[in-house]
Amino acid sequence: MRKIVLPLLAVFWANSVLAGEITEHPLIRPFPGSVLAQNMCKCSSFDMHEFFVTNPDSKKREKKPIKGTYRRLLYEVRNPDGSRKTDISTLEFFENFRAAAEEQGGQVLHEDAVNLTFRVPREDGGLTYCHVVTSASLGQQYLTIVDEKPFQKSLTFGPAEMKAALDADGRVLLYDIRFDYDKATLQKDALKQLTHVLTLLQGEAGLALEVQGHTDDQGADDYNRELSQRRAETVQAFLELFGIDEGRLTAKGYGETHPVAPNDSDENRAKNRRVELVKR
Repeated sequence: MRKIVLPLLAVFWANSVLAGEITEHPLIRPFPGSVLAQNMCKCSSFDMHEFFVTNPDSKKREKKPIKGTYRRLLYEVRNPDGSRKTDISTLEFFENFRAAAEEQGGQVLHEDAVNLTFRVPREDGGLTYCHVVTSASLGQQYLTIVDEKPFQKSLTFGPAEMKAALDADGRVLLYDIRFDYDKATLQKDALKQLTHVLTLLQGEAGLALEVQGHTDDQGADDYNRELSQRRAETVQAFLELFGIDEGRLTAKGYGETHPVAPNDSDENRAKNRRVELVKR
């Protein structure tokens, strides 16, 4: 079986597709030997597409609207002499896309005789959805791709807001301490929130905290617990690096066991991926 590769990106691309500008997707690649039919494609910085998904309970096909950076790309598989390659079946197209998506931690959401829908995670925490339709006799594949905007909690908490939450509730939920996908490596934009936590601890000498890591329910329980533990320890190490006494901090990963929202949608799962500070 011919295999497609969906390469992971070291740094996710800037979301700067202009309406009318035809650009290939950097994460989702076409079938090998494909050529982009520029005059039959469409790109826009923001649009919506209704993706076919299978309801896990009823097993029926439903439509799921996804908004974000939009591409509709037509590819044609060519032979070395430039003629169209017409001996690729729809099944072979779909099996290659399915295998490539799953290798990147993706998930098939629907498949029937003429439609394939899958999604793959991005390193910025968002999800990319792709709908594949083929004209096998013409060697063609239509890819409709939407980069859904990742969930963003309103504002970064400053020291005063964090102190108020800790005084009132004994805990504060932080969504702006982000990590690279499937890693415990801090993203650059986490520095602002971490600096606010550092300022809080420097100004409150008696404050001791448990730094908690939490995940959504995607993946194995033990793996999520271990990943959340490593992420909590990364935050603890950062704060201690800047002079916070190690006796004031403990790190604990809870994995998916303490959700703040049901894991029934992408947005709710994003709410469960968080760092919490809890008074000790």
